[in-house]
Amino acid sequence: MNLTESIHYTIRPATADDAPFVARAILEAVGFDNPPAEFIEKQARLCLRDDVLYSCRNTQVAEVGGRVVGSLTAYDGRRYRMLRAVTFPLIREMSGVDLSGMDDESGPGEYYLDSLYVLPEMRRRGIAKILVQKGLDVATALRLPAAALLVAPDNAAAARLYGSLGFRETGRVQAFRVNYRKLALPLSHPPLLEVCAASMASALTAAQAGAPRIELCRRLDLGGLTPDRADIARCVKGLPLRTFVLVRPRGGDFHYSADEFAAIIDDIRYCRDAGAHGVVVGFLHADGTIDTDRCRQAVAAADGMEVTFHRAFDRCSHWPTALEQIIDCGFNRLLTSGQQPTAEQGIDTLRAIQAQAHGRIAILAGSGVNARNAADIIQATGVNEVHGSCKTAGYESDEAEVRRTLAAIRG
Repeated sequence: MNLTESIHYTIRPATADDAPFVARAILEAVGFDNPPAEFIEKQARLCLRDDVLYSCRNTQVAEVGGRVVGSLTAYDGRRYRMLRAVTFPLIREMSGVDLSGMDDESGPGEYYLDSLYVLPEMRRRGIAKILVQKGLDVATALRLPAAALLVAPDNAAAARLYGSLGFRETGRVQAFRVNYRKLALPLSHPPLLEVCAASMASALTAAQAGAPRIELCRRLDLGGLTPDRADIARCVKGLPLRTFVLVRPRGGDFHYSADEFAAIIDDIRYCRDAGAHGVVVGFLHADGTIDTDRCRQAVAAADGMEVTFHRAFDRCSHWPTALEQIIDCGFNRLLTSGQQPTAEQGIDTLRAIQAQAHGRIAILAGSGVNARNAADIIQATGVNEVHGSCKTAGYESDEAEVRRTLAAIRG
């Protein structure tokens, strides 16, 4: 019996007050039926952290009549290893259970539905399906290639639910001493244009033309620099599109001083607090290799925002190695022209980058992209996102060119 239509439910982000419920959900998901209060209390403290797998920050809850009746904890799989590196030592410290040898549950290219729970008395009312659909909505917004989850071999009800949504088994994962079935649901997304908006005027133009996303910056004559904070706030609060912010304090190379790097981290945190959807950064050593330590610090500072590694990649000394390092650092996407002056000239390398990435990171083709060549670049390389300023003169975006480019990639 499905009573979804007969009950009034609300789906919302979990808060600190929901930590005991989320803790119980996590414990039951890994096999602790009716966990003792002591276990719930310890797990709840863990759920209050932002840097762990089972954080309230990663959780949506379902309410019926003001009462929390279900929860879904889920996250971008690109963050899995970073979050696991913090979570598992804390679990060992709290409980003595060593999970270090456990298989990876998730990885790049997946939106991972880690823990779904509904109170026993509220099951068979469609609440679990509603929560899963919320997770799929988030995965779609992030443009991830797939959603994934684990199901215990004896959980037939869960298998039926996920099967009805299109999930199919892709393998087995040994986790928490159980040989789980791993299920995945491929997700498809239409081609996307990200407008490089070098001013507030260009941001407004992009929004009026119907662009879904901008990279907000200034000083394109220097390759793009961090925009004014007032403009960041105006875009985030006032425009009906996703705002990614370029964070780059100066032109030139991408090997920054300690003070410059501190300023970058401060700007990333400002963008996060302002509500920006993403930031765009990149860090190299003097020899053209990826500065993985600073990359990881920047991804951690972004804390929930999407993070793009910018065209510093096109100055890397060996791109196949650099690509793997960028993926391992937890970036969501890579902006590149295929190490050529324009994306059109870099088509062959872009095709190779896209093939090596294999869905683990989004490849955003940029530089010289316009209405004339955008569709050809997508067709020739397999990338699903392109980046261009859509200008016809000077450095300001042109509304008609944005519209033409959107029409071209949408067929």
